[in-house]
Order: sequence, then structure tokens, then C-alpha cells
Amino acid sequence: MCGEGNAGPSQTAPKTNLSPPTWEDISLPADHILRHLTDAHCHPTDLDLPERHHAEAKLGSIAAMATAAGDQDKVRALGRKRGWKKGQLNPRGGQEGVSVVSCFGYHPWFTHRYSLLPSLPSKEDHYTSLFSTPKSDPNSKNRTLLRSLLPYLPDPIPFQPLLDKLRADIQGSLDQGNLTMLGEIGLDSQARMRWPTDPAARILYAVYLGEKGKEMDPYEETKDGEWKRLTMFKTDMKHQRRIVEMQMEVAVELGVNVSFHCVAAPGQTLEVLTSFRDKHRSRFTNRINVDLHSAGGWQPEFWRNAQKQLLNLYASPSVLITGRVGHANELLKAISDDRMLVESDSHDVRMMASWVWGAVEWMAAVKGWKVEGKDDDGSEWTMDAMEEEVVGRKGKVEKGDVWAVRTLERNWARFMHIVD
Repeated sequence: MCGEGNAGPSQTAPKTNLSPPTWEDISLPADHILRHLTDAHCHPTDLDLPERHHAEAKLGSIAAMATAAGDQDKVRALGRKRGWKKGQLNPRGGQEGVSVVSCFGYHPWFTHRYSLLPSLPSKEDHYTSLFSTPKSDPNSKNRTLLRSLLPYLPDPIPFQPLLDKLRADIQGSLDQGNLTMLGEIGLDSQARMRWPTDPAARILYAVYLGEKGKEMDPYEETKDGEWKRLTMFKTDMKHQRRIVEMQMEVAVELGVNVSFHCVAAPGQTLEVLTSFRDKHRSRFTNRINVDLHSAGGWQPEFWRNAQKQLLNLYASPSVLITGRVGHANELLKAISDDRMLVESDSHDVRMMASWVWGAVEWMAAVKGWKVEGKDDDGSEWTMDAMEEEVVGRKGKVEKGDVWAVRTLERNWARFMHIVD
């Protein structure tokens, strides 16, 4: 999810056996327990909230994703204020409120805006090449609609300068001593271009619907005050993949982890990741970990195969996205305990603790983990003093109970190379 998504913090997951709880009625544990948790994927810069909300946030840290050209600088500014410093086992490092892992990247929903050609093409050539097959009829309904929408579409943007800025933003954050990632990037075969919001283009939407559009109000807005409609135009997957691979080369160059978006593209996602494994070998597998955001909706058996092929692949299920999938519980069971992270995918820092804690309780119920503050007296602990657990070389608990927050805390520390 990111700024132009259709989901929001008010949505709830379907009720099934062992289903994730809704954020409205969940009871949070003691603050000191929440401080051990990191939200592995969220979008706090999508909302322009006062700084006090970050100071009041209860989680220890959040991985703040950038998605398009307009929010890279917002993430950079947030990271400068609240960056999680390398070498600090405790994310807060004595500061008040949540710490931030800055994540820079370009999301697949917006790749139609970017041109990879050495010379910038015309608007018509650019969008026609992305949204039409070579054999498509120039007079078809879709091609005619695309020509009608062209005046309202943004001019194509050369991607190379954005890639150069991506490299500079990541390197700048690293130079400040902050934990840093590449994200949100990925592949999405279902992503459709947003309908332009210009009033004249809105009228075209009703015309396009024909009989169905006669009664619709083209100026009707959603509850959050935005006019959100989708076209039928999907960005060519080859174009998406080239942009993903260019960004991942930067991650390999600078040695930073990746937050990866995958919707209806598991095979192509696995191809990209294994191709980087084969091309870069230990420079990829030993230095870079990849988090499959919201577990990508993958089938359980596909995940089991992927985690065997990629020892640096993790997943961060969310209530908001993963909780909607019919096979969600089986997917959680398939994810190895030592590859599990947790996320909210929320854009509202005020809601992130509730979303994350909901996911913690959900995955604990599915996996049979015990929950701190619920199955014990809620006493405090430190990461380097977990006396009741005997942890093996790969981060798995080999003796005694598995505790949810301790497991997720340790997994995040291993994912980010904070501990071995």
C-alpha cells in the first residue's frame, strides 16, 4: 500500500477462525513491550501530521517507505530527525518517540510515469508504448480513450535522474550513520493507472462507462475528500521489471536491504530475486536481505519453495493486506519462524501500534507462540538477556517456549544485520 491505495486504517480484515483482530477493539500491552517492535513497512509521510505524533508513538521503530518522486525528500527529512543509528541495539537510542529506518524507492504503481529511453519520447509515444500491444487496433475503444486522456496525463519523466537521486539519498542516509533500506519497490501485474482528476477528464469517465455512467456524478469524492477512479490501463511488466532491477542494482552497490511489493506476480518476483542471487552471489545473499511486504499474497507452497531458494528472504504479514487473503493462516504457518517480521502498511503513525499488535496476536495464535504481557507477567527484558530461550545458530528457538515479541525483535535485528 502507499499514498494512492484504496485501503485505509479504518478497514478491517474478514472474520474467520484465528483471524486478525480489528484495530478498533484491540487492547495494547504495556508500552515497554511495544518498544521492542518494529513496523517493517509503513507510509508515515503520506499524512502531514504534527511532529508530536511521532514523539507519542509507542512502537520502537518504523521502516518509512518512499514510493514516488514527491515523497523521497519527506522520508529523508523524517530520517534526519528520527533516524535509527547504526550500532544501537535499542532503536530509540534515548530519544523520545519512534525511531525511523529511512526507505527510498519507486513503487510499481507509478512506473508508467517514467521513461527509460535515452531521449524523452512524446507523451503519446510514451503512454501508447506502455499501454498497448504492437498489434492492437489504433481505432479500438481503449486506444481512442487513451488519446482522449493524453492532455490530462503528466509528461513522461526520465528515470535515470531519479535513479541517481535514489543512490544519493541512500548514500546520504548511510553517511549520517542511519539504518537505511531500498523500498518500496516491486512488481504488480494488477496495478492500473489512476484516472486523471482534472474536471474535464472526470466527465470522460462517465462517458467511458456509457449507460452505466449516465447516473453517476463525475465530481463525487470519497470520504477522505479525493476523487479516486482507476483506468483499465496496466503498465507493461517488462517496463516494471527493468525499473525494479535498476533499483536493486543500487541496493547491491550500497549494501542495503529491500522492501519488495508483489501483487499477482509471484513467479516474476522470484525470477528477479534468484537472478540477483545468481548474478551477485554473496554480495547479494550475505549483505542484503529482502522483505516480502505483506507476504505478497503468495501461496503457502510457493513461499516454502522460495524461502529454501533464498536464505535472505523474509516476510512481514499485515492485518490490512495479508489478513484479507483466504489462505492467510496457512501462509503464516509456512513462513519459517526465523523469517517472520511484522508490519502495519499504514500511513497513520497514530494507528501503527494497533495494526502491528493485531498482527502479533494473530500470528502468535496461528503459530502457537506465547505473547508477552498476555501469557506472562509482562516484565521487561533486553535483547541480549533472554534467559528462558536457547537460540540456535539460525535464530530459531531450540528449547523452551517461543515468545512472539522476542522472536520478531530478534528477527528484525538479524534482518537489519544489527546482530548475527
